[in-house]
Order: sequence, then structure tokens, then C-alpha cells
Amino acid sequence: MQVPLLILDTLDELGADEFKRFRWNLTQPVLDGCQPIRKGYLENADRQDTTSKMIEGYGEELAVSVTVEILKRMNHSNAAEKLRTSYAGGSTAAQNQLPPTSSSSSSSSSPDLTPAAGATVCTQGRSVIVAPNIQGTSSGVSINMNINTQ
Repeated sequence: MQVPLLILDTLDELGADEFKRFRWNLTQPVLDGCQPIRKGYLENADRQDTTSKMIEGYGEELAVSVTVEILKRMNHSNAAEKLRTSYAGGSTAAQNQLPPTSSSSSSSSSPDLTPAAGATVCTQGRSVIVAPNIQGTSSGVSINMNINTQ
């Protein structure tokens, strides 16, 4: 199923007050590195508009992660897990590729500079990302970086 439809189906399960609270959460810091959406940008936005604005601002993968995190904050863990599983297609390997949904970040200080799994950078609009300077890698260590533009 397409990501916008997955998110929209999830938001359709929320009552009016819950949806209002969900939109409010979008205006607050949710994930490290992701800017909140401006209040005026979501003013009077219905579920379809909210879904579109989330995907426009975050991209599909991060929109799912933000939705999952907000649902957890709202004590809708079952809906969060259902969305996460549907997005990942139910496979454990795919679920591990989703960025972390907690606001905490961890860094590794090991000498081989192995990057933390699931490290994510999020931008909105016409932002610029300054990539990390990775030094000290040894033979046999590979670093993968995916850049998705939408």
C-alpha cells in the first residue's frame, strides 16, 4: 500500500479531539533532527491535507516514523505498531531499516567509527545538509548513505 494511504488510514482511526492533538504534536519537536511543522501550515488542515504536508515536509519514511512516535506519545501503541508493520511489509529486516522513533540519540565512540544503526537526518523545504566528516575507517568497513529527494 502507498505510504500516504497508510498514514491516512491511520489518521482516520482517530476521533476529532485525538486528531486535533495529533496535529498539535506535529508542531512540537518529535524526532531529533526533524523540525516541527509550523502551526499556521496545519491550521484547518483535514486528515488528507495533514498527510500531504507531512510527506511534503519529511518524506515518506520520516513521515511514517513521526506518525508512529506521535501515536506512541498519545498512548495509541497498537495503531503505531500496526502502521510500522504495514509500512515495513511485516518483515523484520524491513522494520530494522525504519529510523528510530524515540527522541533520544546515541553516539558511538568506538575506534572503528561504526555509525549508529538507523541514524537519520531530516530537512524541510529547501534545506542544506552538511554531511558528517568520517575519518579513520579501516579496510573492510563500508559506509552507506542514501539520499532521497521528493
